[in-house]
Amino acid sequence: MVFFDYHIVKYFYSLTKVIKRSSKYEFFDFLNIPIKQVGENIKSSSAISSNTFCGHILPEEKSSFQEGYKIVSFYIDAESLLKRAYVFRQNGWRDIENVGHYQRMLVASKIASMRKYLADKNRVFINNVIVSIATDKIKLFDTNNIEFKLNKKGQFEGNNSTDVTPAFIQINDECNVIGIIDGQHRTYAYHEGDDLYEAKISEQRKIQNLLVTGILFPSDETIQKRLKFEANLFMEINSTQTNANSQLKQEIELMLNPFSSIAIAKKILYELNVSGPLGNLIEHYWYEKGKIKTASIVSYGLKPLIKVDDIKATDSLYLIWPNAEKSKLKHKDCEDFDLLKDYVTFCVTKIRDIMIALKSELTNEQWTIYSRTTQHGILSVTFINGILNVLRLLIQNNKIASVVDYRAKLKSISSFNFRQYKSSQYRKLGEDIYNAYFNK
Repeated sequence: MVFFDYHIVKYFYSLTKVIKRSSKYEFFDFLNIPIKQVGENIKSSSAISSNTFCGHILPEEKSSFQEGYKIVSFYIDAESLLKRAYVFRQNGWRDIENVGHYQRMLVASKIASMRKYLADKNRVFINNVIVSIATDKIKLFDTNNIEFKLNKKGQFEGNNSTDVTPAFIQINDECNVIGIIDGQHRTYAYHEGDDLYEAKISEQRKIQNLLVTGILFPSDETIQKRLKFEANLFMEINSTQTNANSQLKQEIELMLNPFSSIAIAKKILYELNVSGPLGNLIEHYWYEKGKIKTASIVSYGLKPLIKVDDIKATDSLYLIWPNAEKSKLKHKDCEDFDLLKDYVTFCVTKIRDIMIALKSELTNEQWTIYSRTTQHGILSVTFINGILNVLRLLIQNNKIASVVDYRAKLKSISSFNFRQYKSSQYRKLGEDIYNAYFNK
């Protein structure tokens, strides 16, 4: 029996809505059902089957990647790629501790327009698809069918060639062994659909005309290091094509630099949304509508409040954090996740204290997200950033206090005109609240 969290149900619902029957491969992987145990594959007596593709091996001397990172380039049919592909999407079901996922959900309109292009033009997309391939799922052979052996460091055993080498690339016929770094829309445009383009695309799926550039990581490389490399490469590729949105950049920052102010701010905002006065009011999953957006809160509200790298700062929660080892967080090579967790917990507590006091002194009608249907609600990005600015002023003036003390100060806050402050006026909002209630 398998139980599904709601966001997992929404994830597969959204995925299936876009790529139809081709979502089955990821669903099988989620259920931990090998593809050989599904459908016609049950009849096969082969323990492990595979397919071979013609291509080339590019050593790190030619790619300038770090030692042991091999590059293979080959043509593959879309049907074979769809079966083997997986994507680390935000809010998906693949969860790795201390590592974020950098890919966005598939955009239905983009997939639809690409399928129209495939059917109308009857030709392949020119750009290559960038992927990573698990080294235990792939074998490389030279033109004489002699296998290239790779050691744990990613080096060829024996002759470690520095030349571009023609090769046969044998990949196991299994689900989820090729991770798509860039090109998920180009790949999934070939999905098994039910639209008017399916008749033509079903023929194109079997043609070996998709150019794939694959990265082979050393087998002893950790999953965290692999994902960081992939995310960095994804960002490099996409930053030169279209501007990635702020939320995506923050998600990648969380992966690449988990001890940066942006990454810490994202962790804090997540915890504030788990429980307390702001519980379940902040947008976390892509399908959530009518909740408070996160990007501006992270960049302009939380980041200045929790910064650890500004030695002159007098308004950061870091300044009053009573941890004797806190200076370690300033080190660029810090990997003490327990220390990071302690700082996040401290920040969440201090922010919750003032939010608890505010909620208790405001009406239930006021403590709702502002919208056309709830026009008395005051909760918004401007409100939250304004209160975070109040906290900065309290720190600066040595006035951080308890929930009880805050409540006493904020007794008449329900009559405050929050609505007069628009969008980016949160600094003025914070200053006005501080002067009216804390600077007497």
